[in-house]
Amino acid sequence: MTPKELLRMSKCHRKAAELHKGVVYGAGANMFDQVTRTAALLHTTSSLAGRERTDAICAALLHKCFEKNRIAEGQKPLTQQEIIDLAGEKVAAVIDELRSEPPEKKNQTKTEQWQEKAAWAKTLSPAAREILLAEKIVNFETSRDDPNKQKALSWHIEYFKTRMLMVEAIKDTNPALYKEAVAVKDAGLKKLKAPVRKLGAELKLIAKIKNINVHGE
Repeated sequence: MTPKELLRMSKCHRKAAELHKGVVYGAGANMFDQVTRTAALLHTTSSLAGRERTDAICAALLHKCFEKNRIAEGQKPLTQQEIIDLAGEKVAAVIDELRSEPPEKKNQTKTEQWQEKAAWAKTLSPAAREILLAEKIVNFETSRDDPNKQKALSWHIEYFKTRMLMVEAIKDTNPALYKEAVAVKDAGLKKLKAPVRKLGAELKLIAKIKNINVHGE
């Protein structure tokens, strides 16, 4: 990576820090941490090379810059021209692709919503698809490490299942990112289900102590 590319990436990192300062969403996920983790995954795992790789990393850092509910109070979403001035036309083009994500419709089930998003993702450039794969890994890591405790287990299972529709649709873009997404998803589901298994074992032990045959044997 050339000094010029490093400088461009540094500018995008500083802008992301400014835009997302103090912003949290969901159960308390930090927005700046999310975009920097997405960019870090591309830095280490992207199948792109040279300037294309830098473009993807810069786009990952700025890919939430147009969402009003993802930027700090008092900040304004970046315009396409501002993105071009900051990071170049190719970065702006990738972010514009991501901006076109189909909105969720009220008459659709979650599965239908994510089937539509999966079909859309397949039409994107390699850089945009890699960002989506990396973003899903970060989402899965958050659900694994800091799940929303207000949601039922069934909600979390559906969350992983529906997002994996997109991951599966674009898995050939970057097999390494796909493999990591599957691993984090599996670990997240295992961790979420563990308390349920533990509770079941405790109930059986209590039943045994009380000499209650819960299986009717």
